[in-house]
Amino acid sequence: MEKGHDIASQTLDASLAAAGSKATYAGSGMTLGGWLVSSEFAVLVGIVIGIAGFLVNWFYRHRQDRRERAEHEARMRQFEHP
Repeated sequence: MEKGHDIASQTLDASLAAAGSKATYAGSGMTLGGWLVSSEFAVLVGIVIGIAGFLVNWFYRHRQDRRERAEHEARMRQFEHP
């Protein structure tokens, strides 16, 4: 049961990290579009969306790195003590 939960958690983390990445691109595009049409509101909203997307992406990538590091350490311990 633990392995199934871990796979579901990894899938969710990967999906949310991808959504965060897309939000970063959308925010950047909105910022550029707002700048081109001289809309201060669109620029500010784009910046906020871009920063939020970056933070979501960073959070889930950080979790993924931590999980992969723990998995690597567990595998190395198996090799040390056969």
